[in-house]
Amino acid sequence: MKLVFTCSLILALTSSIAQAQSRIMCEPSSKDDKRITAIWPSPYLSEKGKLCFEVKSWTEYSGQNCVTHGGKISWKGLVIVSVDGESQGRNLRSFRVHKPVVNDELIEYTIESSRDKNWEPIQHVRINRLSGEAISYFIKLHGGEPYQCRLEKRKL
Repeated sequence: MKLVFTCSLILALTSSIAQAQSRIMCEPSSKDDKRITAIWPSPYLSEKGKLCFEVKSWTEYSGQNCVTHGGKISWKGLVIVSVDGESQGRNLRSFRVHKPVVNDELIEYTIESSRDKNWEPIQHVRINRLSGEAISYFIKLHGGEPYQCRLEKRKL
């Protein structure tokens, strides 16, 4: 009986946690858009309203993946580096987000990357939470890419 209760409790806790997280699904505004870029890494909102990034499954991941309004986080992971569309191979890199805006109307942040001690901004994202309109700027590319975003509850 204790085993059944323990399993039920674990299932109940994990399902409530999973349901409380909301993925931020963003698609190109134009349905004819054939771009291969995306808002990366994929953002989501935690049950406590923190902005989080899906990075825990990365090879050699370490660090934090959730940040509050005005806070800061950093993490490391093994990623495939691409420059001008050409793969530069796998690389252990550090990433960080400093002072994001996370409120009822707006989510805005810049992801920075470093291989040594020099930090470079790589992507700036701005999501209007009221309309779902978003823009993503890869820093080394010109112009921004428009997206339409929505919240999606996680499924088990």
